[in-house]
Amino acid sequence: MLRCNICQAEATGVVEEAQVRSNVRKFRSEQFRVWRCPSCRSLHARDEVDLAHYYHDYPFHHLREADQDWMLRAMYGRQLARLRAAGLRPEHDVLDFGCGGGAFVRFLLSHGYSRARGFDEYSEGFSDRSVLAQRYDVILSQDVLEHVPEPWDFLRQMQGLVKPGGVVALGTPNAEAIDLAHPEERVHTLHQPYHRHIFSKRMLLSFGKDLGWKLDRYYRTMYANTLLPFVNSCFVNHYFKCHDDTVDLAIEPINPKSWKLWTPLTLFYALFGYFFAPESDVMVVYRSSLGAEKKSP
Repeated sequence: MLRCNICQAEATGVVEEAQVRSNVRKFRSEQFRVWRCPSCRSLHARDEVDLAHYYHDYPFHHLREADQDWMLRAMYGRQLARLRAAGLRPEHDVLDFGCGGGAFVRFLLSHGYSRARGFDEYSEGFSDRSVLAQRYDVILSQDVLEHVPEPWDFLRQMQGLVKPGGVVALGTPNAEAIDLAHPEERVHTLHQPYHRHIFSKRMLLSFGKDLGWKLDRYYRTMYANTLLPFVNSCFVNHYFKCHDDTVDLAIEPINPKSWKLWTPLTLFYALFGYFFAPESDVMVVYRSSLGAEKKSP
């Protein structure tokens, strides 16, 4: 019997599931199983894996610095705009939880947010847990919720790290936008074996009430989807498919040599892809309660 550790429902009988390859080049030949909760429509990895093995030399721990990459500057600028809209100010204590190699932390510091900190247990430079000994006005956790083995343990940890009335911004995939009949179409959103549990949109919009949090904002696309030409989700996915369709391409120099790039479709996505981005990678922004906290599952 399978149990959804997001809505706590037990799944009996046949469940919707699929096999999907890893989108990391080193493990591209490996296949992993995922299944969908029939109750809340969230997704779960079915195979137990040694995550330390797969996170060793993880591509996103080697992102270029924003001052060296105009596309990354545009993406981080959009991320910062979202945090500012939620109330982030230069004097605030801000934590990037799951910061990878710390590129966005350094971006914040360079833009006057001198109290920005980062934590990532799988990143050598940011694994110091002493930063978790204080509370923060704003917590950003981009692409982390789906990586943890127990989502509610993670959310309770965020509850303990955010100041009363503070902001928790979570960027994460949306399981309802993934068709398991065609898993290759969303191979990067599924991101196996790293994504352990992917919330459905309905759960992303409702889990806050169990923590005493109020939903402040919902963004239907990720911060990397901008109006700047070439910097949008559709173009990035198209670029990946024109090469070996692995996420490693995100940290490598632009390679224009693939003949598949030299088509009108490339130009279309470069200029207009922003408007066609699927609702597969989203962001929810919650504000913590100023009063008593409710008991979570």
